Amino acid sequence: MNRDKNIGINSNKGELEVSPEEKSLALFRSMYYQINAKPDSMSKVFAQKIIVSREDIIDLNERVNKKIRMHYQDDGYIATITVSLNNREVINFECWNEFLSYEWIESNCINSIILKWNFNIRMPQYEYPQNHVLMVKISNGLRPEEMLNLIFSGKIEDFEEIETNTFPVAARVDFIEPILGDELLNIVSEWIRGLKENNDKRNPFIILLRKYRKRVAQYFNYFALIMLIWLGVAIINKLVHDFNTNKLADFTSDQFLLLFDWIVIICVFLFASLKILNNLAHKIYDTLTQYGQGFAFSITKGDKKRQDEIRLYDEKNAKSILLKFAFSLIFNITCGIIAALLV
Repeated sequence: MNRDKNIGINSNKGELEVSPEEKSLALFRSMYYQINAKPDSMSKVFAQKIIVSREDIIDLNERVNKKIRMHYQDDGYIATITVSLNNREVINFECWNEFLSYEWIESNCINSIILKWNFNIRMPQYEYPQNHVLMVKISNGLRPEEMLNLIFSGKIEDFEEIETNTFPVAARVDFIEPILGDELLNIVSEWIRGLKENNDKRNPFIILLRKYRKRVAQYFNYFALIMLIWLGVAIINKLVHDFNTNKLADFTSDQFLLLFDWIVIICVFLFASLKILNNLAHKIYDTLTQYGQGFAFSITKGDKKRQDEIRLYDEKNAKSILLKFAFSLIFNITCGIIAALLV
């Protein structure tokens, strides 16, 4: 009864009782939304094959600093760098002075570099400075699943190991002022256009095969199999013709057993050939995919060694693909000639 009485008293006052904790939370929310605006994000990826040096990274930082100081009044600025090596070692630089003074004597090559600028900018429509973030990830490419992660989440700092060279650079900006967001992404675009391109000499024929590598793999997988089937059919036809019989009922038991043996041998041979050709097609496809990818970094001793290894690897793969392609043509033509002669 006392509880009903208290509720009646509060109802007469036209208000519900609010705890001190709820009042503090409501006050905090009001102050937070007055101080901070909700940021938007933009992401962009770049497909240019580039080579990035230590001096190039310093140049990008100077461009970002110049843009902020020239057009905006900043109230706090933090720039960090995270470098991931291929041995899973991670080097963190909490400021640019640490990066500038670091001596790159590592024998391991770099997998990725994440550059992050976190700064506050005063804006007329807000009472307090607003936080903006520019993040640039340089790597040897983004996998398709990483691209989906970037598209749907806008995050580029938590990607796993890189395998392909499709998009060496990905950038994201969290902004309050849209103009500033566009300007920061344009800075990254201009910076990339000024980088040295990875334009080592490549075999133009291999590049053409790489462009249509799926079709090339299908050629190695199925065309040779078709020629082998044709050859097998020609052998069976030749064998039957040599029996000099007009009807199947006229076959002797020895002839029938000989025909059955040849059919079994040819079927087993075709089955084994299908497995071999399938593995060959996968290897050809993977080799063409890896051909001409290059390496995005030229910072550590390991980077320069990796570039030389990739160059030699491409030369070796080019010769291997050309030999396999020539052997495939000779093999298919030979099978066709033999089948034609048997028929």
